[in-house]
Order: sequence, then C-alpha cells, then structure tokens
Amino acid sequence: MFTTQEEWDRGYADGLRYRRLGDSERLLLAAHTPAPTEGRALDVGCGVGELAAHLAGLGYSVDAVDWPATALAEAGARYGGAVRWLRLDIEGDDRGPLHADGYDLITLRFVAPFLTSRDRTLHALGHRLRPGGTLVVITPLMADTPALRHGIALGEDELAALQNRWSTAERHDTEGLALMFLRGPLRSAATPDGPPTVAVPGGPSGARGIDPAGAAVPRQHHFHLLGRYYGQVESGRKTVEVRVATPEKAAVETGDTIVFHDRDSDRELDVVVQRVSRYDSFEDLLDAEDPARVDPDAPREELLGALRGIYPPDREALGALAFAFDHRPARPGRSMPMPPSQYVQTVPHHTVYGCLYVRDEHDRPVQLRSVYGSRHWQFPGGNLDTRSEDPLQTARRETVEETGLELALETPRLLLTHFLHAGPRMPLNKVGFIFDGGRLSADQLRRIRLDPAEHDMWAVHDLPAWRQLMAPSAFTRLDAVERARLGEGPAYLVTHT
Repeated sequence: MFTTQEEWDRGYADGLRYRRLGDSERLLLAAHTPAPTEGRALDVGCGVGELAAHLAGLGYSVDAVDWPATALAEAGARYGGAVRWLRLDIEGDDRGPLHADGYDLITLRFVAPFLTSRDRTLHALGHRLRPGGTLVVITPLMADTPALRHGIALGEDELAALQNRWSTAERHDTEGLALMFLRGPLRSAATPDGPPTVAVPGGPSGARGIDPAGAAVPRQHHFHLLGRYYGQVESGRKTVEVRVATPEKAAVETGDTIVFHDRDSDRELDVVVQRVSRYDSFEDLLDAEDPARVDPDAPREELLGALRGIYPPDREALGALAFAFDHRPARPGRSMPMPPSQYVQTVPHHTVYGCLYVRDEHDRPVQLRSVYGSRHWQFPGGNLDTRSEDPLQTARRETVEETGLELALETPRLLLTHFLHAGPRMPLNKVGFIFDGGRLSADQLRRIRLDPAEHDMWAVHDLPAWRQLMAPSAFTRLDAVERARLGEGPAYLVTHT
C-alpha cells in the first residue's frame, strides 16, 4: 500500500489504475442517490476522475479531490471543466477549499481502506452533508480479495463497525464490492465537534447507537449463505439460522437486524432477530429446535452431519447459536429513484371512464346518442374529471346528470374492464370500467330526461338492431359487455380507435 504523496504520484505515473466503474455501481448510485435540484457532490480520492464525471452526468455539481498531481492532471485532461478538481489531502490539509454550505452526496470509492484515521475522517465528512445527504463508501470485500491484497479491502467487522456509526446504513454487495449508503452520522468519541454519546456494548459487530431523535438504532449483522439456504429464507421456509458462538455471533441480540447475503449472487434480504438461543452442541440444538425451521429440505441426521461438516469439533465446542426470525423486514424500503411528481411524467398517461350498462325489463340494452362528433351511441357515464371520484362514483353522478335517474346505489357488479388504445380521436390511452346498472322499469324509462348539451336521443333495441345502428368498433364493446353479463365472454376487452 502507498502511504506518501510521492508514492501515489509515482504509482499513477507508472500506470496505476483501479477497476472501472461497473454497471451495477452506476445503477445503485442512480437508484439510491438521485441528484436533487442544484445538488452538489464531493468525490474523495477521485483518481483519474471516472466517478466524479459520472456524478456530473447524473446532474450534480461536483468537487473532486485527491492527493497525487499526476492523477488530477489526467482527470482534468479527460473531463475538463465538468468537475472542479482540487488537490487536497482530505485527512491532513485544510478543508477550506470545500464548499462551506455542504454537499448532498459524498463518495469514497476504493478510499476507506487507505484512511489512517478512518472513523474521524468519515464522520468529519458526514457533518458536511446537507440535510438528507448521503455518504457512499465503495470498497472491495476482504472475503473476495486475495490475501496479498487485503490492504485494499475491508472485512465484515470493519464494515459493521462503520455502518453502526450512522443513523441509517444500507449495504449492497455486487461483483466483490460493498456499497454502503450512510445517512445521519452519529456523534461519537471519534468526532471532535461534540460531546461523546455512545452506546451499548455490542462486540465486534459494532454498538447500538442513538439517532438524532434519541431512539435506539438496531445493529446490523451480515450473514453469508449458500444459494440453497438463501433460497429457503427467501421463500419463507427457513426461519432459524445456526452458527457457532464466536464473539462476533455471540454479540447478536434479540431485536438486531440480520442481513442475509446470497453467496451465489448479489441478492440480499434483511430480517429482525426474534430470539437467540444458545446450546452446548449441535445435537442439543436440534433436540430443542424444529430441524425443519433450520433446513426444511434435510432430515435431522443429515442436517446434523452437514453442520459438523462445516464446523470442526473445536468450533462446535464454542457453543451453538440458533437465531430465530420471521420474514418481516428490518430495514425501511429504499427511496424511489425520483420524486413521484417527476416519475409520473416519465410514464404514459391515460384517461379513465366509468359507466353503467342498463337494460329494459326484457334485457334489451338502453343507450344514449351523443350530440358530439360522429354521434356515437353511449352508455350513461363519463370520464373521471373530478379528483375525489372513483370510476363507480363517476358513473353514478354522470348517469344522474345525463338521464335524471339515480341508479346502481347498491354496489354493482363490474362487468367489463375496457382498454382503448390511443388513436386519431384521442391521443391518450383510455381505461374504462363498465358496471351492471340493472333493469329499468317502464316507469323509469318514461322518466328519462336527457341533457341536451350531451345527448339528443335514447333508445332500446335488441342486439341485432344495435349492430345495424352502431359503428363496428362501438358494437364490439356492447356485445362484449352483454356476453360478460351472461358469463359467456371475457371480462377484459382491448380495442383500437
């Protein structure tokens, strides 16, 4: 590992480069750290500038800092003025050149293992975050790094200790890397600008912290599972995990979070520890626990042999731990990649209508003739143009306005859902809900009073007569509704204008 500025300069001059920014890293950054309006980012240890330039492409105004002049010269030559390049030792130099009003995002890619005062530096950076800001640490995982290069990676204990110093921490493993999304730095003895507030002893996995509102922050523990066992957890069939009582695992308590990682992929899921039980041996554990909760696909003796095949006698002698859990999530869901108001502008827009299918006493359809356009025959109802209404409420209201009749006061049966593709007459797709409005008596028919601004005629005909009077595309809907009412056709119709 390099330790001096001269060594880093010489390394970059000799062609030192870290692995390129991967597609999975790009997707995770876009999903978890979308650029807010006038968002500002700081890339620490920017190297030749690939990540800094990517953040600028996401919409951030970016400051990028690093120590070696050779790396910054290459970054400036590659990406020019898209980023403000600063030569700065983030641990030892005056941080005055950084923006005083803070950052929405601070990234450290392949940097954390090289920091000599990691806790102090990360927390100092964390206090430069604007409200709601995120500090992202991207680092190789020690378990996936050759032993000779462990100096460039972080181990599970280091990652757990890191994430437990933040009020919220979300971890994603991909392609041998851990991406940590950290928000809300907790004050501790490592931060020079406030009194220490800490926490409950918790062993090497880190301590349970206190968030800014004074609430306890559950600790997180990371367990890696073979794909077969991960699948059992994912399907809800496995609800007890067994480990030996190493100091790290013995520190897990009821109420803590376990994050299970699939060794065969980058999938993960989190659970809340409901119970921790300790036993003298695996045999004692399987006598007390339901083996099917540990491995639903193996009989007891096979499970016992598998456990002893993983852990030799000296490890089993430490004691066996059973971690019981259900499948309620421990962590909040990830935030949407963009605000809802922005998201709705990216998806196709539709209009919605609701109407009633009514008939006379002989089950002959009743329809109204429109005064607009091609003078189509229509069911009573209309488009949803009032925010507070659902399709049935619209159908009832429009029917009163168009006929003077109050119909379908009891919840009627939905006969047909109609999807109408956009066309020349309507540039948006339309979704319709057609409800059974029931039969109209002769007296009700006589009391129909049309709104002349919308309809000029109502009529009752059997289907053959309506086929002659209606355009083929319009009759298709009428015929589908009637067949759905009789249970003879599908309840979903797609048509084109």
